[in-house]
Amino acid sequence: MFHLASSLYTQYTKREQYNILILGLDNAGKTTFLEHIKLLYPSTTANDSKKPKHSNQEAQDGEAIRTTSDIIKSKRILPTVGQNTTTIKFESSIETHLSSQFKNINLKFWDLGGQKSLRNMWSRYFKQCHGIIFIIDSTDTERFQECYDTLIDIAHDESWIDENNGDATVNVPILMLANKQDLPQAVDLVSLKTGVFIKLVSELEATDSKLLSVSVLENQGLKESLEWLVTRLIYNKTNRMPEYK
Repeated sequence: MFHLASSLYTQYTKREQYNILILGLDNAGKTTFLEHIKLLYPSTTANDSKKPKHSNQEAQDGEAIRTTSDIIKSKRILPTVGQNTTTIKFESSIETHLSSQFKNINLKFWDLGGQKSLRNMWSRYFKQCHGIIFIIDSTDTERFQECYDTLIDIAHDESWIDENNGDATVNVPILMLANKQDLPQAVDLVSLKTGVFIKLVSELEATDSKLLSVSVLENQGLKESLEWLVTRLIYNKTNRMPEYK
């Protein structure tokens, strides 16, 4: 009885926390994605728990203000060597049947270096993660095959093997983001899905996955993408229970 009461108390007094890995090749926009998310959502730290001061509105009271896109473009963002971590309080911007569950969620992001020499370290985080965001540079056509191969390596990694039944299926949602869609040379989503990435449909058949188009710099599709991911995290609780913080 005590354990039941303790469990109920924990669920009602603490926030669910999901660990999200941000993966992708170098120069895909992973760190820029994380920096933009930090502007769009409130931090969990005690001194920064209010909503972000910056919105994506262009004017307020008749005066121009800086947008989150302006702020990101003014930053000098260096390639990640190792990892960057940030925890935010997720806030849904749409009303759904899961809206009540969206109100008590933290997302902890792990931005891991994408250089080839660093990718062998990604698997160390697989058992602790609840979801994966894989960012693709949709302008870099010469590396599409490398993106595909890297995604397949993730899906087939032995870290996913269930010790109870030997099943090696990825049991967390994978959100693939085709970044830099604001640039004229970007390959559009339909072409991506029917090109080299069409093979992922069969390879990831048993995996909860989605390919969406975004522009990290221009804040196009970022919140909508996170809405999809958080919905899948909630549905996947039976496979990966959240932490409580």
